[in-house]
Amino acid sequence: MLDPVDAILAHHGIEGPWQPLKATGLANRIYATRDVVLRIATDHPDAIVDARTESVAAPVARAAGVLVPRLIAFDDSRTIVDRPYSIWERIHGATLGLLPPSGAFVETWMAVGAQLARLHRDVRACPDPKGWLDEPGREFDLSARISELTSAPSSAASAAIEIAGWIDALRPAVTGPSPRYFIHNDVHEMNVMCSDSGELLAVIDWGDAGWGDPTLEFAQVPLEAVPYAVAGYEAEAPGTLGDRIEVRIIWDKLGYALEALPDMRLLSKVRTFLRTGSERWRVVRLSG
Repeated sequence: MLDPVDAILAHHGIEGPWQPLKATGLANRIYATRDVVLRIATDHPDAIVDARTESVAAPVARAAGVLVPRLIAFDDSRTIVDRPYSIWERIHGATLGLLPPSGAFVETWMAVGAQLARLHRDVRACPDPKGWLDEPGREFDLSARISELTSAPSSAASAAIEIAGWIDALRPAVTGPSPRYFIHNDVHEMNVMCSDSGELLAVIDWGDAGWGDPTLEFAQVPLEAVPYAVAGYEAEAPGTLGDRIEVRIIWDKLGYALEALPDMRLLSKVRTFLRTGSERWRVVRLSG
């Protein structure tokens, strides 16, 4: 069944030709006029939930001064199409993850960090009468995944012993109390819009937003960009991230790396980062 794009746009008094846009995720089919973007939820299991969360979270973030596209309309009535849709101000820019590497890499991620700091510092409430916000949290039982490594070839088994040591060393710091703020919870290069020169234009896709530990924002930021995003954050809102910042971030990176098994590439990146990064990020002792 084709999406009734013309009917939706006419219902909201929006004129002009439209075209489909290639989606960078799985949760929406996307169409655009010169001025607006129409997102219609797909059949992906998280699509409807994410659309509802985004409709609550994005306007609150924008009202706090965060670079977020303006939500023009959200409709969950199923009168025109049998699923939720939303209409947004169109940001004329590029997806950061689709741009070639450039000298603006550091500045772009520092700007993202500053926007996250503004979000956490300035949003003190988010009305959610229908309970649509997500419940961000981190995985604490990383040890259960180590068994996948111990049954692998000898090199991976050796890595498992070392990583088990990391987990034991880091666990006390991540299981203690941490700050709680309103967070985006899905920050990565495909959810960052910028100009071709790297100027930050918007942080998009707020479908996982809710209240949680602010360091969760860095869990999906590319590992090599994390120090710059943290630096931009701390320049904007010193002290907001709380204590044990590096440990909490590395723990989450390790969790994602273990989820990727048997692909060892992300684990290798984490190990390289811990070995070659600045002293600040060498939070565990490495063997070899």
